[in-house]
Amino acid sequence: MAVLDPHTPHQLVRDIQSLLTRNRNILVRWIKAHTGYRGNEEADALAKKAITEGVVMKALNPRCELKQHLQELFFKKWQNLWNNGNTGRSVHKVLKTVNLKPDFWTREESLFVTGHGLFPSFFNHFYLSDSDSCACGEIGDPIHYATSCPLTLSWQIRKSSTSLESLGFQRVLENPNSRKRIINKIKFIMTTKI
Repeated sequence: MAVLDPHTPHQLVRDIQSLLTRNRNILVRWIKAHTGYRGNEEADALAKKAITEGVVMKALNPRCELKQHLQELFFKKWQNLWNNGNTGRSVHKVLKTVNLKPDFWTREESLFVTGHGLFPSFFNHFYLSDSDSCACGEIGDPIHYATSCPLTLSWQIRKSSTSLESLGFQRVLENPNSRKRIINKIKFIMTTKI
């Protein structure tokens, strides 16, 4: 019985406990329902009246439900920010949904997906270079080195069509052989400074 709990968080129960401690002639104990006890029958009648007349009582949700609801709202807001943000678009191509589970990428895989590092396109973006071109003449971004640069021919992977580029990124990072090629390619780029 909630009335016997000295640490109850419910105000109604605390009010009843207070009344019981002030009135020592009231005895609280369990009785069998629907057997003719006058007080019990009156309590049942009042409960039925409350149900039929629609007396509104505010019941608190359990803490676990509140926690789950807040977590759902948090993820919904985070996903909205991720979908409509201005930064991290290259990573968004690979990771469409937000979650708390880490993706274990090596440094080289992170550089490939983000486009950061020793890529001419990255240096040009931050005005550290006058050109975004690779030594072969094309734009020196990670996709170029991964798919078409003659200087990284031995580590090339097949290029996806523009409409399937994000799916291609995902498949590359799910394939262990493609991941090894990317790691080797980025290490080669960092050591030779193409």
